[in-house]
Amino acid sequence: MNADLRKKIVDLFEYRQLPQLMELGQGTVDMDFYEHLLQLQAAIYHLDHELETMWDVPMRLIDDRWAAIHLCLSTLGVPVACHDNYCRHIYKYQRHELELREQRFPMRLSMEYFYFYKSCDVKLLRKLIYDRYPSLHKEVKLSEWRVFDLITEIDDDVEDIYEDMHTINGNRFLLSLLIHGKEKTADTYQSYLSELGTRANTVRQPLSRRMSVTVYKQTQQLLAERLAAYDGQQLSQALICKYIKPRLAVGES
Repeated sequence: MNADLRKKIVDLFEYRQLPQLMELGQGTVDMDFYEHLLQLQAAIYHLDHELETMWDVPMRLIDDRWAAIHLCLSTLGVPVACHDNYCRHIYKYQRHELELREQRFPMRLSMEYFYFYKSCDVKLLRKLIYDRYPSLHKEVKLSEWRVFDLITEIDDDVEDIYEDMHTINGNRFLLSLLIHGKEKTADTYQSYLSELGTRANTVRQPLSRRMSVTVYKQTQQLLAERLAAYDGQQLSQALICKYIKPRLAVGES
């Protein structure tokens, strides 16, 4: 694993509070376990890379990437018979990415549905942590992370909009701006984010509530900044525009 990829994964782990969960479960971070989780996330990113760099993706490459993911799961102690169950959300999100090739875009899905499955990799990592430290279930229920995951996935799309212009990426925020335009996209994202902000304040567990409220405020500000800086002509240069067929909603003020 190269240094840039490692840093990207470490940053992801910190942002999603995974080391903090390990400390909560054991009092310290088991570095061998942590390293195995890093390797798993790297394998998932390698799968993402194939989907983001090729429109016509050879399925043999996808199969090879899945073999690496399953090997990581075995190393982490997950029985082979359980691999498909553990990966079912990633399978579904992969299907959403492949459906771009069929001109089926994420905006046809509800925000809740799409962003729930977009957090598939983090949910898998968190499940593995809870498997290793069962006492965590008494501290923070897995369901208590739902709002946090939804907000952070929206934040990821909004943050990465310019980076994702250079890949074949299912960034819902970018695709919505390209196809539906600024006004409709702003209404959809601002309304849903506001709803999540309300839900964040009702999360019962203090740690996940605090993190959900914090990231909500950050994402709300970032969304406002991105919408204020909207430039349809710039976004129309995104790589994905070479492949999508709907008329683009560019040139709006």
